[in-house]
Amino acid sequence: MTGLEVELNLVDDQDDPALKNAEALKAIADPDFQTELGQFNIEINVPPVHLPDDGLTRIEEHLRGDLNDAEAKSSQVGAHLVMIGILPTLAEEHLARSAISANPRYSLLSDQILDARGEDIAIRIAGAESLDTTADSIVPEAACTSTQFHVQTSPDQFAAYWNASQAIAAVQVAVGANSPYLLGKELWRETRIPLFEQAT
Repeated sequence: MTGLEVELNLVDDQDDPALKNAEALKAIADPDFQTELGQFNIEINVPPVHLPDDGLTRIEEHLRGDLNDAEAKSSQVGAHLVMIGILPTLAEEHLARSAISANPRYSLLSDQILDARGEDIAIRIAGAESLDTTADSIVPEAACTSTQFHVQTSPDQFAAYWNASQAIAAVQVAVGANSPYLLGKELWRETRIPLFEQAT
């Protein structure tokens, strides 16, 4: 059985982040769509299917239909769906504590992580250019959106699936690299890696 989770960015008509996930989700009105950490994020969860039974085709059809419908509805509130690793138009104000989604679990999670750290989060990434900034919440992690397959296996098959996943991970990163920019700086080809490591 394999399901799918796709995290999406929301942008306005100028392709700047739209801090409107509550409004977009209300317009979409589909329980498969949920909030994510940042107000400029939502996610869709695709129900699991058996892959051998034309599962990939069923996932694609379900995902394409839901995304088309969600885009039509969310655009009515000025929020368009974008599937990209890191939205290149993010600015410092979009990664401030005020950009955390309204669900109290996100603020609580942020507070507990910051309390455990005992200090603000330092983000230092050197690539083609360098970024050196700090954050008083975990909201920079919201910049890292991804697609995640959720695979259910039996315990006796787990090791084989795990090893196969590890064997193809580098190729997946290379093929899927689509986040060279963060806060106006050109960094790694796949900046999600150091950002995610440092953001929480």
